[in-house]
Amino acid sequence: MPRSSLTAVARSATSADADRIAEICTMAYRAAYSELLPAGYIDRTSDIYFGTARVARQVPPNPPKWFGYQVAEEDGRLVGAAGGGMTGAGVGELHLIYLDPAERGRGLGTLLLDRVIEQIRSAGGTEVWLSVFLGDGEGIGFYRSRGFQPVETVQADLSRTDDHIRSLRMRRVLD
Repeated sequence: MPRSSLTAVARSATSADADRIAEICTMAYRAAYSELLPAGYIDRTSDIYFGTARVARQVPPNPPKWFGYQVAEEDGRLVGAAGGGMTGAGVGELHLIYLDPAERGRGLGTLLLDRVIEQIRSAGGTEVWLSVFLGDGEGIGFYRSRGFQPVETVQADLSRTDDHIRSLRMRRVLD
């Protein structure tokens, strides 16, 4: 049962966190998109992006393009992961935020988002971009309520021409 008050902290991931990060990302991705995306796309994306070996390679930061995985930890247990970096002068990108599905709705996504935004701001970022699948009303609503505005639609990463999966690109100017 999720706790009622947020006691989690955000921190940089360590190599010991890689297995749990891979587990959270895979579990959350499947839970969030099982009704929205084709099973083959979900499997392909999970295998490519959230395999333990790849996650382990990406735990360490590689600034400015990647600030390393950031995790939300509560009572010694990882409950979420996020990551972002810079894509150009003054331009940051939130690459991912995933939470253990049992821990959603407690402020953990905001905790992780704020951490990545602060990293982008500290690296000279004046705006943050992200992609969210079209049709993901919950995700779009989350980002809109935190100052992101829709800009354009694009073909989603790993989407093939025949599966027509589109992402909404959203942007937030940092103040």
